[in-house]
Amino acid sequence: MLKTMLISISNKCAYTCPFCPFKNTGEAKISQEHIRNLLEKIGSIEDIILICSEWYSKGYIDSLLSVCYDKARKISLFLPISETKNLLKQRKILQSGFVSNIVFIMYHETTVPENDIYTLLSSMDVDIGIWFISELNNSSYRTFQEVFPVVRRLGLKIWIGETPYSYSNSMDPVVFALRVGGENIGLPYSSRYGYRISRAYIDDYPVSLMIRPPVLSNILYLSPNGELAKHPKSQFKVKIEEADIEILRKIIFMPENLPLSEFIFIPEVYVILREELKGVEIDPRTIQLLEAIQIFNSLKVACKSIGIPYSSCVEKISLLEKKLGKKLVTTIRGGKRKGRSYLSELGLQILETYRKIIFKINEDLAK
Repeated sequence: MLKTMLISISNKCAYTCPFCPFKNTGEAKISQEHIRNLLEKIGSIEDIILICSEWYSKGYIDSLLSVCYDKARKISLFLPISETKNLLKQRKILQSGFVSNIVFIMYHETTVPENDIYTLLSSMDVDIGIWFISELNNSSYRTFQEVFPVVRRLGLKIWIGETPYSYSNSMDPVVFALRVGGENIGLPYSSRYGYRISRAYIDDYPVSLMIRPPVLSNILYLSPNGELAKHPKSQFKVKIEEADIEILRKIIFMPENLPLSEFIFIPEVYVILREELKGVEIDPRTIQLLEAIQIFNSLKVACKSIGIPYSSCVEKISLLEKKLGKKLVTTIRGGKRKGRSYLSELGLQILETYRKIIFKINEDLAK
């Protein structure tokens, strides 16, 4: 399954997002038939994302959404926060049920259009979130602290990260979260939209930290002029009508390093926990699995989120439990909560110990 497909119909917007990778990519020259044929070749897709603001002005958007809906588990819209009023004019399209998520991009805006978002929330069954473009400076910290209470009051999801798919070099969402009061920052437990996700809490409210992976895989970008690539800044591009199955596989599954304008050296900390009495070692991958189990309350979902086969996860947990002589995970077999998995007291202790160590390291790096 293709994880993420980006479709940019038009690059027309106010260009308020810094490092926007979708500028100067033109107007849509893609036929519905081309897109339909492409999706047939690809098969199932986890996320299709419609990027930028001019999608709603196109007369064919309802049919495009219908085509995408047949192939994708979820369809998301990524729009500047300034587009809420224009989006309200298109509620009939959104009420069709094709769109699962709306992500509003915020940069320098210090106000959230509460009434417009409340109307959107009350008039359709769709998840709405704010992607806060964060920079490591005092102005960005102040802006977030002004916006955060409103977003929290509305009950919206919050993502913190760089401009989506810009691959800017100066953004570390973990450091940003620490500097605005973030706590309980965990390990990356899943991936979404082509980013690794870590969770933090700000005033006990969960936020997602969008961490750019060093190498991209399982993602596809379709530009307005009909070019397919791994990402907007990729050098290897192919016209949609020329893309056969082999070319698509090459673009989607071959890892590609992200384009950087300079050398960036990022510290990576590899911490192994060792139980003092028995000398049992617990590696970061196992800790990541425990983190995902706590978040999803499902061993199967946790395994899928971190990309480990279910049988391997069960074996890893069982082997560690045998070495320690105690249970780490409890799975309920019957009743209403059948299939739910929970960390034992020991599992929670291991996770909390690791979190404290990583938090202290991140805190020192953020100084």
